[in-house]
Amino acid sequence: MNGLHPAALLARALGDLAGVVASLSPAAYAAPAPGFPSSVGGQVRHCLDHVAALVTGAASGRIDYDRRVRGTPVETSPPAALAAIDRLAAGLVALAAADLDRDVVVVERLAPADPPVGNRSSLGRELAFVLSHTHHHGALIAPMARAVGGTIPERFGFAPSTLAHLAAVERERRGPAPPPAA
Repeated sequence: MNGLHPAALLARALGDLAGVVASLSPAAYAAPAPGFPSSVGGQVRHCLDHVAALVTGAASGRIDYDRRVRGTPVETSPPAALAAIDRLAAGLVALAAADLDRDVVVVERLAPADPPVGNRSSLGRELAFVLSHTHHHGALIAPMARAVGGTIPERFGFAPSTLAHLAAVERERRGPAPPPAA
């Protein structure tokens, strides 16, 4: 594997998320953002629920992303969210040492009236999923936080493929590098 381990990349994404959370007042964090049906806090709690399911489920081999508790202090309190981010980032350290090919079962409800089903996956695949999920919700959180006065890091919530595309477009725009001076 080249580059950073997926667990380290997810921890970095949580660090970026912590910066957004820290930039908001408790009222701005907890209230629905103008033009959105939910709050920044609700989106943050949703992201952190997925990370928590991954961290706890990696140990048991059973990951259940649907087992979430809504209405927790993480939704309404920036300090509670920041504490959860710190705790989960620490939990990702253990995943960085884990075998990414290790089998896990992902329990998911595919339709509201149907019972949950278990599907085989790998720890590496689930790390990639939760990282992608976190970036996706970052794309939702960014305009919400901006609307309530938050500070958003440049390109927060952008998918890695989008960032790679933007870098390629910029390289193409600049043209070939000049030859070195003699």
